[in-house]
Amino acid sequence: MQEAVDILKKYIPEPAVDDVVKILFTYKELHLKITKSRSSKLGDYRKLSPHRHQISINYNLNQYQFLITLLHEIAHFLTYKHYGQKVKPHGKEWKQTFGNLLVRFIHPDIFPEDIIPELKNYASNPKASTAGDGDLYLKLSRYNEKTDEKTKYVFELQPGQIFALPNGVVYQLQEKRRTRYKCLQLSNKKVYLIHQNAEVYPINPDDL
Repeated sequence: MQEAVDILKKYIPEPAVDDVVKILFTYKELHLKITKSRSSKLGDYRKLSPHRHQISINYNLNQYQFLITLLHEIAHFLTYKHYGQKVKPHGKEWKQTFGNLLVRFIHPDIFPEDIIPELKNYASNPKASTAGDGDLYLKLSRYNEKTDEKTKYVFELQPGQIFALPNGVVYQLQEKRRTRYKCLQLSNKKVYLIHQNAEVYPINPDDL
């Protein structure tokens, strides 16, 4: 348990660590994996077998976004455990489960006071992504630490803008689809969905 405590202290607000660890150790079949940054999602939940479930969270989220995303994915597991596979992924059962779980952590010792009003409103009717709640997302984004001053977030770009992901693959921004953007990969001419929170490198077309 101490190992889990030490790991989570690196990623979520310390006052939330003990309660999160208790949840994870209550459900031995649930495993947490911290992954590299993914442009398409912040986290996910997977049923690997009847007795093994996994949630994964991007390592580079700020501590408040990491905690919210972690609780979001834990709620998917709890929803499956209580209701099975017959309910919608982000249906009323998940909304209630996630909302009730999130409320337990909405406290000024855990979240900055400027986030709490929007977070309470969000918990009353959670969306599939925090990016779907504009006010909350903007408040959370203020606590992001960009890894490179040359980067921008996808949502900051204009349609038609050319950019590269950190892996060097080049795209052209097309249109928004909920919390993701349709982007044309210039090398293979295929369209991909990239999350609006992804950090990318804008490119001047003349430099291509």
